[in-house]
Amino acid sequence: MKKTKKLFAMLLSVVMLFGIMPIAGASAQSDTKWVSAWSTSPIDASLSELSILDELAIPVGAITNRLVIESTATGSQVRFVLSNEYSLVPMKIGACSVGKLSSLGISDCMMKVLSAKTVRVDGKASFTIPAGETVTTDPVSINVTAGEKLCVNIYYKDVTAVRTIGLIGANSYIGIGNTTYSNAVIGIPLKYEADSGSYEVITTLKEMDVKAAADTETCVFFGDSTLANEIPRLLAERLRENGITNVSVTQEAIKGNRLVADGVGKAAKLLGSAGVERFTEDVLEQAGVTKVIVKLGVNDIVHPHCESKKGAAPYASLEDMIAGYNELIEMAHAAGVEIYFCQNTPWKGYTRNVFGAGDDVQWTEEIDQLRLDINEWFASDDCKADGYISLEAMADPADATQLIPDQTPDGIHHNTAGQENLVSLIPLEIFK
Repeated sequence: MKKTKKLFAMLLSVVMLFGIMPIAGASAQSDTKWVSAWSTSPIDASLSELSILDELAIPVGAITNRLVIESTATGSQVRFVLSNEYSLVPMKIGACSVGKLSSLGISDCMMKVLSAKTVRVDGKASFTIPAGETVTTDPVSINVTAGEKLCVNIYYKDVTAVRTIGLIGANSYIGIGNTTYSNAVIGIPLKYEADSGSYEVITTLKEMDVKAAADTETCVFFGDSTLANEIPRLLAERLRENGITNVSVTQEAIKGNRLVADGVGKAAKLLGSAGVERFTEDVLEQAGVTKVIVKLGVNDIVHPHCESKKGAAPYASLEDMIAGYNELIEMAHAAGVEIYFCQNTPWKGYTRNVFGAGDDVQWTEEIDQLRLDINEWFASDDCKADGYISLEAMADPADATQLIPDQTPDGIHHNTAGQENLVSLIPLEIFK
């Protein structure tokens, strides 16, 4: 009986001891959280205005799309948001994997095959994304460092249709058959180079989240083609170089996008819906978002004056623009997110020669006055944003109505030098 009592007392002591000791798993869990570390803005690739691909979009089958993306956060797990939101039919995914990019390959799409991990949804390696919906994958254990590039491989086994695509933020390649665990990939990127930047074909992939340290936060760039470039990754690099390692930077920019009006014309869907309409999904629904930097509005100024859009693109007044910006402010603040507006930069000399179609618009002082009025409002006390990022130093010292000539390819967009200049003008105090 005494032995039984001693054994019971010992077991009770052990139970009490474990009851007061921290559980390693629970502690580790509380020290990390999901943050978005890469993203792109999906658009509808059906191009119905051109009377093609109305029903299904881009037919694919028995191919793998390898997407090389750069993480802007450090962590021990990743997960992906895969989108079929614009499709009329379910999207069948035969296999999906993620692996580390190899620096030893003969092209920039070679993966470290042994690092590849299967990406699953609800435990299944093969899965279907319903029409009009997105799915978030199961977590994948893989250590990733901010600035590191990963290969995301999506295999479309059966003939299906891709209608939801991104156009910026990744290098995209094709493999014949299932190349989710091999390097049998054609090293020619699915990319079109234009003055406004690169147009990539990014199928299905919308966002990558990283399980990062609990103090990590996400800053989203939200805008148009003036942000559809390397600016987010350049800022992430600048932050790390200055010892700010707890901020990831993501990109939600659509070429031709407007603040208060949807895209119009033959390729209207490629221009996206109005910024005020897509803000919640593209920005506020990202994991870990605490800040958003907005550079959006120049297309509201320019498009109504384009020959190809006359009578179709609605004019926007200063009052319309202020109302749109205020809507972004209210949505951001309601979600506990700080919002910063970038100055709308000069565009004199821009003629909107899209895809070599010829001059479509000419700069005038009268047209440009709206840009100046918007910037004046940004800098005033009437604007209730959390900050205003002045980009005066991007203007030509000899003519403030145009960009520095060697920092733009066409008068409105920013080349590498222009992007580096813009990033240098973002105050680091925002992130401290």
